[in-house]
Amino acid sequence: MPKILGISAFYHDAAAALVVDGVVVAAAQEERFTRVKHTPDFPVLAIRYCLEEAGLTVDELDAVVFYDKPLLKFERLLETYYAFAPRGLVSFLQAIPVWLHDKLFLKSRIREGLRELGPYDEKRLKLLFSEHHLSHAASAFYPSPFESAAVLTIDGVGEWATATIARGQGRNLEILKELHFPHSVGLLYSAFTGYLGFRVNSGEYKLMGLAPYGNAADPQVGEFVQLIKEEMLQIYPDGSIWLNQAYFRYATGLRMYQKGKWQALFGFPPRTRNRRLNNNTATWRWPFSK
Repeated sequence: MPKILGISAFYHDAAAALVVDGVVVAAAQEERFTRVKHTPDFPVLAIRYCLEEAGLTVDELDAVVFYDKPLLKFERLLETYYAFAPRGLVSFLQAIPVWLHDKLFLKSRIREGLRELGPYDEKRLKLLFSEHHLSHAASAFYPSPFESAAVLTIDGVGEWATATIARGQGRNLEILKELHFPHSVGLLYSAFTGYLGFRVNSGEYKLMGLAPYGNAADPQVGEFVQLIKEEMLQIYPDGSIWLNQAYFRYATGLRMYQKGKWQALFGFPPRTRNRRLNNNTATWRWPFSK
């Protein structure tokens, strides 16, 4: 009866889930206990909750699984900065110390975090790293009632993949096709989230909630949609996309978008965070009004 703990940490929305004999017996986000929204901290309290729900200790676990492969992600970081050099030098100099101090030594950080929950045999307990999008696909397919299914995952970026198509069959899950960084539907959405004054990796749901209030028949909305399709991206017949990196800075900079080019394209500056949304203001009419 394998007992496997899955954890997410050190980026945003730290969480834990416990699977016993193929069944999810407990899952929780760390913010529910610390009250710190989107906390990236190692989820000690969420793990403790999961273990208590199952009546287990850390030493009784068979494996701990982390949600991506940090070395592959680091490879992407280095290759991206090299490809765009000398652009992004400031961002590179800020990112590398964080990686060298924290993210390249995740095994040590995870084992250190687990020790806070009690003693355990570090040689016996397996510590595994799953590919990011495979983790997403598994969380959708394995708890589902389907014996076989097509699985689509879309997010900002994992190691290299930004979207995948997978096939699930019984216990097997195989990724068949990937879209790779820097071309990403998720990062495109996050760029708009930031430009419209919301916090990236936090406010996307607000943009998603506001989107239905737009009116596709409004000529101004149609104009912006056309500009986006003509200037920012290309959509291929298979549903994959190509993003014009002249409009984005997430590959090399500390901002999601090229401010000047966006302002020139759309005709208005980025919204200041927490600025009131006003349907009577022509500048903000297009995404929010009916």
